[in-house]
This record gives sequence, C-alpha cells and structure tokens, in this order.
Amino acid sequence: MGKNTQIKARNAGSEIHLSHSQVDTPLLDVKSLEHLQQFRPDIVDFVVEQTKKEAEHRRKQDSRMINYTFIERIGALLLGTLIGAGSITGAIYAAMQGFETLATAIATVGLGSLAVAFLRRDKK
Repeated sequence: MGKNTQIKARNAGSEIHLSHSQVDTPLLDVKSLEHLQQFRPDIVDFVVEQTKKEAEHRRKQDSRMINYTFIERIGALLLGTLIGAGSITGAIYAAMQGFETLATAIATVGLGSLAVAFLRRDKK
C-alpha cells in the first residue's frame, strides 16, 4: 500500500530526522484532495477523471492477465496430454514392431519427463 522511509542522524548534540511517505494508491486521500482544492480548485476534477480512467485501465489489464493465465494453463494441460499420449502411442508402436527396449525407453523418457515437470513445477 504505502512505503515509509525514516532516517535519523546525530552528531555532537545535533540531531536530524527525515521522513518520507510514498503512496501507490490510484486515488488521493481526502486530506490531499482538500488541500489541492484550496491550492488549485481547477485541477481537482482533472485528478478525479484521471483516477477513473486509471481504474478502468487497471480493470482491463486484470481481465487481460486472467485470460492470458487461463490460456497458458489450458495450453500446458493440452501439451502435457499430447506428450503423454505421444509417448504411450510411440512405445506401443515400437513394442508391436518388436523393439521392446526402444518401447521401454520411449515410455520411460516421455512419462518420466512429465512426472519430473509435475513434481518440480513449484520449486522455482
């Protein structure tokens, strides 16, 4: 929400204290708007209008990111299904052609890589 920074220094009986606050909310607080109204009354409407535009833009970005995340996850599921089905199909075909060792290797590598990817996906 907000970031506060404070610095204090002392030297031979003298002391200095510096405080800085940074707020990252899209809307100014009421006290700041009242102060701005007293200082520049013409700009308060502009600030409110820009805040509305920024809120709309943030909602669009959130919606877009949710859609992209959904597409990414569905794509990963489909790709994993394709790799698993391909490795099983390849292993069955190789076994039917008489290459049992190759069939074992194809099934082990294909399904093993999916298992490793599944188990290590959260350890980034």
